[in-house]
Amino acid sequence: MGKNVFVLTYHSIHVDGTGYATNDHIGFAKDIEYLHQAGFHFIGLERVIDAVISGCWDDIPDRSVALTMDDGSWFDWYDLPHPSFGKQRSMVNILRDFQAKHGRMAQPELQVTSFVIGSPKAREELDKTCMIGKGWWKDDWWAAAHAEGLAKIANHSWDHRHASLPSDFHYPGCSDYGHFNNLSNQEEADWQIYQAQEYLRQVLGTNPLPAFAYPYGEVPEWVATEYFPAHGESMGILAAFTTKPEPVCSDSDRWRLPRYVFRNDWSSLAELEQLLG
Repeated sequence: MGKNVFVLTYHSIHVDGTGYATNDHIGFAKDIEYLHQAGFHFIGLERVIDAVISGCWDDIPDRSVALTMDDGSWFDWYDLPHPSFGKQRSMVNILRDFQAKHGRMAQPELQVTSFVIGSPKAREELDKTCMIGKGWWKDDWWAAAHAEGLAKIANHSWDHRHASLPSDFHYPGCSDYGHFNNLSNQEEADWQIYQAQEYLRQVLGTNPLPAFAYPYGEVPEWVATEYFPAHGESMGILAAFTTKPEPVCSDSDRWRLPRYVFRNDWSSLAELEQLLG
């Protein structure tokens, strides 16, 4: 049986309570501790991509896990005082807590990839419609996080094609927001993907991690079979991730790599244990 990697995904904006199943910060912290005690190895997402592209899995440890987060709000980086559920430890500080407890060499490749939404205007609006309207969705932390390396920054589109965005935010002439699998043409794909990639490069002062995460996990067929194979590498994107719940393995399609999503695919440690087999 060949090797595989479990890619796990969290949303730090999902703070809906103070328990494991209602708070991604609590779930993230408990999952990391559980995975470490169960003998799993954390590796960076770029190593997963390299293995898929090269076909060489010899250096991938058995029982490997890669961590990702979607959307890129301040909850990824800053400890914040949630008005209903109290102070939330940031996802990156949860990783630092783990290192302080166990030592850096306990999991020397511990890292999370934060797939971020590019548009400042869209993030400002989404902060009001999807979060709590505190102005906690800015990109001031991206460069520091990416340079430090504990959290790498990658592309999650320009505006997520989010249904809550008003029509004057939309790609020109497009009214069917709330889905990503119906991108209409290359111009819109460039607007959503290339524009975001260039903005990330500008903010970071260097290249983002070479991956894209499809909003909603939805994959436009022509983007996976035509657009990315033709244009991905030139814009600095080597692979793209869905939310199909299965491990990444040697025969995975680099433009449709799977991920498991917390609260969608597991909501307890028992379910995570079962999912990992």
